[in-house]
Amino acid sequence: MLEERFKLFGRWTTASHGHWLSASDMQALWSDDGTDPFVEGVKQMRIASAEGWPNEASVLFRPERLSFFAGSEYSNEKIYLLWLDFEDEPELWVYDANGESRYRYLAAYLQAYLAEDVSAASRSWRA
Repeated sequence: MLEERFKLFGRWTTASHGHWLSASDMQALWSDDGTDPFVEGVKQMRIASAEGWPNEASVLFRPERLSFFAGSEYSNEKIYLLWLDFEDEPELWVYDANGESRYRYLAAYLQAYLAEDVSAASRSWRA
């Protein structure tokens, strides 16, 4: 499902958990050119929240395992894609006012979001 998302859509502003980034936005997050104010705002918020949250995905995993999928320039809402070996699609690590939630793949996240099911926030990977 993730492959279809990127084939059909680029940047999707004001989506769930911030803005869903295009593939080029995701690449620009790792550059230092600062030419796109939108991407720079999202990047700065991601960095600030990673520095203040010890169990944030970008602190826990190597950079080559993560893609920053969605984020906001104004809040800590965000989604990381965690790429695991031997899996067709990455897990989604979602951060919002409920805390952190994990979904096995994009379809599971969308189903929970549409059903307003926030129960994933009560299942901790740490316990």
